[in-house]
Amino acid sequence: MTPQWHRIDDGTLLIAGQPVPLPHPVKEALRHKDRLLILVEPPPDVIFNRNVFALSMHGELLWQIEESPHGTEVDKPYVNLHCDKNEWVIASNWNGLSYSVDLHNGAVSVAAFEK
Repeated sequence: MTPQWHRIDDGTLLIAGQPVPLPHPVKEALRHKDRLLILVEPPPDVIFNRNVFALSMHGELLWQIEESPHGTEVDKPYVNLHCDKNEWVIASNWNGLSYSVDLHNGAVSVAAFEK
């Protein structure tokens, strides 16, 4: 088992005990190999659709996710992150779309439509 190098404390991400500045509180963190994927939750009155970030083990920003290219709604942030059985990172939208996330650059492609 590898040591825990990050933690979430009341919506704040800490890496090696130091807070990492993010635009909104952290809702979810998903460790994937040598990076940490962070889902932030903007307030209800703020439109912030690129709400997933990839960070290095040192807190360096690697990329910010691409906005969902589907749907006519203006407000369509991602609502959760998980790894599927093939170890692909999946980011889901409240509008029923799940996207496979390219871990090199944050680009998305449709993985499933669930509505």
